[in-house]
Amino acid sequence: MTTLPDQTDIICSFATDWFYADLARRLWQDLPPAWRERTRLWDAPAWLAAPPAPRVVVVNWVETVNDPRLSRADAAALMSKVNSAPERVLLVAECVGTVWFQRQLDGPDWTTILDVGRQPQALPEGVAATTGRFLRYAPTEAEKDQLAKVRAQSPEAFKRRPIPWAVVGGLTPERAALVAALADWQPNGLAFLPPGEPFQVRAERGRLDKAQLARVLEKTRFYVWTSHHAHPYFESFRVLDALLAGACPAKLDARWAAALRHLGGVFASVDELRAFAASEEPWRLVVRLCDEWLELPSLGTAFAALW
Repeated sequence: MTTLPDQTDIICSFATDWFYADLARRLWQDLPPAWRERTRLWDAPAWLAAPPAPRVVVVNWVETVNDPRLSRADAAALMSKVNSAPERVLLVAECVGTVWFQRQLDGPDWTTILDVGRQPQALPEGVAATTGRFLRYAPTEAEKDQLAKVRAQSPEAFKRRPIPWAVVGGLTPERAALVAALADWQPNGLAFLPPGEPFQVRAERGRLDKAQLARVLEKTRFYVWTSHHAHPYFESFRVLDALLAGACPAKLDARWAAALRHLGGVFASVDELRAFAASEEPWRLVVRLCDEWLELPSLGTAFAALW
């Protein structure tokens, strides 16, 4: 007899960072049918008026509780309501060594912390090992169809892309220096480095949304980034964004390149990237990474398998 999954609520803020809102939507849409029928996707303010499911999954607690539509009283009610659920899951895609991850722990009494990324991370001291689970970040089934189309393209089409590189992220001195070095190599790249978070839901904030980023990357050869911290971490969501648009991912990290290089698309310097770009390897890397992502269980399937 097949056991039905527990009823589940997936909660996030649809009014802040679009990456997490998009992650929640993609996860819910990609769940196996039996799971999706018993799982509700909620915008945080709307969930306050609904009875909670036995399992509550909060996608990024900090963004959710700081939703600008929530009053202080609403935020307190949100905390209390999450804590009333028998199973309380924090889903987060952050480097565990950063303050951004630590802030996620200043909230409900989580029964499970679900780390989403390319490879598992050791949870900080003080977090019970039994509460940690790992969800390999993966494409949805619909995104797999797009990856298959990308890998069928020609290397010549990749070389004809008009934007040699794109850098998108919050402004830091390191990223400004990176853009200067890239411009010395190829002056016609694109840099979008606003102060604060560059990926916002609200267009009037002058930030990029998902569709705008995709349109840029569809014309770009290399999607280049650096971390905004000093820890060994691989931003798998940037890799998938690049591959879905047919761009080559390129993380630059002089400190940790040797430790991360096996993941693909990691370079110690702009000079190393320049040498790589002058070869036939960039498109081969795109195809290889597409193949690796196509072999993974889809995002929703992998999530369902954890329970």
